[in-house]
Amino acid sequence: MNAIGVDVGGTKIAAAVVSSEGEILNEVRYPTQAVPPNRLVETIARAVTEVKDGYAVGGVCLAVPGLILAAENKVVFSPNLHEIEDIRLDEEMGRRTGLSVTVENDANAAAWGEFRFGAGKDVDHLVFITLGTGVGGGVITHGVLLRGSQGSGGELGHVTIDPAGPRCGCGNHGCLEALASGTAIERRAREVASELPNSALGRLAIQRRVLGEDVTRLAQEGDEAALQVLQETGMWLGIGLAGFVNVFNPEVIAVGGGASRAGEFVLGPARKEVQLRARSPSRDLVQIQEASLGPESGVLGAAALARGEDGEYVLGPSKRVT
Repeated sequence: MNAIGVDVGGTKIAAAVVSSEGEILNEVRYPTQAVPPNRLVETIARAVTEVKDGYAVGGVCLAVPGLILAAENKVVFSPNLHEIEDIRLDEEMGRRTGLSVTVENDANAAAWGEFRFGAGKDVDHLVFITLGTGVGGGVITHGVLLRGSQGSGGELGHVTIDPAGPRCGCGNHGCLEALASGTAIERRAREVASELPNSALGRLAIQRRVLGEDVTRLAQEGDEAALQVLQETGMWLGIGLAGFVNVFNPEVIAVGGGASRAGEFVLGPARKEVQLRARSPSRDLVQIQEASLGPESGVLGAAALARGEDGEYVLGPSKRVT
């Protein structure tokens, strides 16, 4: 039986019909910005109905950003999607689509996608971290997705790395998100550009706003200022990952998200920090690598977490999940 995964984000709603082998059979996308006020739930339901047309589907899972109560299929807080907070999404969506609906944190869903179909498909212990506008993450141990007592576990981006560091969007100072996200790269690029105005990064910053992809491109071209920004980002990321290695003892850490496109400019320094700070034998086992599914990890993981009317996972137990 197929399942539908829906990745609901601040910029888009992506819905896909997915087979038990992880093949995307049909997919639709709507820009979130184009959704009229107070019509988000309706638009998600329309995406599900549209993508389902012509396919046998056993259930739907919505992957949404923010803190959730998994047992209640309820979003407690979503920074950019307040309309879906504090409502029973399974009931609201089920009424509109006629399908069994479950709700999962988007980073957890992406982690599960990598675990089932991507970088973690051959292991039982995976840490997934996504470096986007913010930093999200998910942890699988013994083939089980770590959710915590309420379903809000796995908030890896909000582990404090430097208590004297920059303020994070969550209100804390020095979170991993504040130091190693795409937003953090752009902030640090502005700072380094002002310190090194004669660098290629500095000259670009005079002309326009510097984006994360600009920093990667300039680093590839050998600009020392851009290289400094990415090396610092990798250092902070590695400090965070060293802690995750010590706590979770994973076989693989998969790094995804837009900022991961910097590749070895970030991952190389991160690996060095893990070797310096993590404990043996965990540090000797773990492989730190780029995630393999790209932007499809969310819909694939969500589909693999969709439950049918009897509570079973629609795509089957090829790997364990609770």
